[in-house]
Amino acid sequence: IYGGKYTTTDLLPIMFRQKTDYRESTIGVIGLNYPLKYKIRFIDIESEGLIGKHFGIMNHWEADGLMIARVSNLFNLPMSFAFGEGLSIASQNPLMENQKKGFSVKNGLFEKQGIESRNILNYLMVELDYRVWNDPSNPRIFMRIHHRSGVFGFYCPPDPACGSNFISYGFKISY
Repeated sequence: IYGGKYTTTDLLPIMFRQKTDYRESTIGVIGLNYPLKYKIRFIDIESEGLIGKHFGIMNHWEADGLMIARVSNLFNLPMSFAFGEGLSIASQNPLMENQKKGFSVKNGLFEKQGIESRNILNYLMVELDYRVWNDPSNPRIFMRIHHRSGVFGFYCPPDPACGSNFISYGFKISY
């Protein structure tokens, strides 16, 4: 389970400069993760399905399916780093992923070119989690970047790019 807040900042500046520009739109997500019995050296492979509800400026449902590569026990600490790639389907074309030319009253930005998004986009996630206690069955807390993307023109016109980012925090349990 996790929740996050929308940011207009692109993916790489979020990851490397930790700079964000938040807007009044949030997401709540519940998911099911299944570790596959497949490993490439020190990388564990997992599959995950998510159902999310958007609140605020955007108000729609979203479903995501993805495959995850996870490096566990990072630096011999109870942490793991994960990168996931998949598909995202929104119940409607997300409002904040679309921008008309000119000044936008909703987000306070001036757009030189319009952005046209789609219901179906690529889903990408980057996650860092921490095991609260030293027992693998105990909860883990995590930070995740929830990213929908047009993949440089594969899903929607490439310039300017469509998509959205949410900086998210949550917890997970094993059973």
